[in-house]
Amino acid sequence: MEQVSLIALDLDGTLLDDRKEVPPENIRALEEAQRQGILVAISSGRMIPRILPVEETLGLDCIILAYNGGKVVGPKSEGRPLISERPLPADIAELFIRFSQDGDYLLNFYRDDVLYAEDSPNRRRFMDIYSGRTGAEYHIEDLTGRIGQEPTKLILLAEPEERDRLHDHFVAELGGRAYITKSDPEYLEIMAPGVSKGTALEALGEHYGFGLPNVLAIGDAENDNPMLEAAGIGVVVANGTEASKAVADHITEKTNNQGAVAEAVRRFALR
Repeated sequence: MEQVSLIALDLDGTLLDDRKEVPPENIRALEEAQRQGILVAISSGRMIPRILPVEETLGLDCIILAYNGGKVVGPKSEGRPLISERPLPADIAELFIRFSQDGDYLLNFYRDDVLYAEDSPNRRRFMDIYSGRTGAEYHIEDLTGRIGQEPTKLILLAEPEERDRLHDHFVAELGGRAYITKSDPEYLEIMAPGVSKGTALEALGEHYGFGLPNVLAIGDAENDNPMLEAAGIGVVVANGTEASKAVADHITEKTNNQGAVAEAVRRFALR
């Protein structure tokens, strides 16, 4: 087994417990990893402003892989340099804006680390779900004014069964023109083609000079699969989806509520 140079951690359902807190054992294990010179990267579908409070809770100097790899910045100690960024093409964004307006779907439109959306009673229900999980604040406006712009990422929100149907529909319709994946039960996440948590790891390896075999990646859901497959060691927590467990090198005994990240870090990374 290669010596681990970087630990890449998903947040929701992985590092965080169901109360959206970090179990103390996870903090202790990651503190020890950083003392040993191992880089720690938070890899999330969240926007950067909603990742930074978790970094503060950890008390660590973390690399940030935001928007499922759509934007990657270095640690605070380096001045948060931009390592990679690839926005979604404007024509794909327009397609989803029109679709969401026609069907009264909530569409999260992310640009310059601000979250925009249109309001309605149905959309408000999903806004409450999303804000409750992430703490994100919505800027309400008519998204028609965003047509022609390139967002960092989109999320279309729907009930789980409908979300799955929409996933299959748009994957078939768009092919390789966008990367479309599922995360939380209601989230359909849309990024630029070639953007994923896996390609973000590749960019980090080039920037910091390590190979993907030296990466430990820990996740729980399908949007984590590209980094789980790219990393030398891909670990899925016990509460992870079956689709993610199918690509894992290892499945923890513990869940996110029990400190699964600490279990994986101590087993595979600490020397």
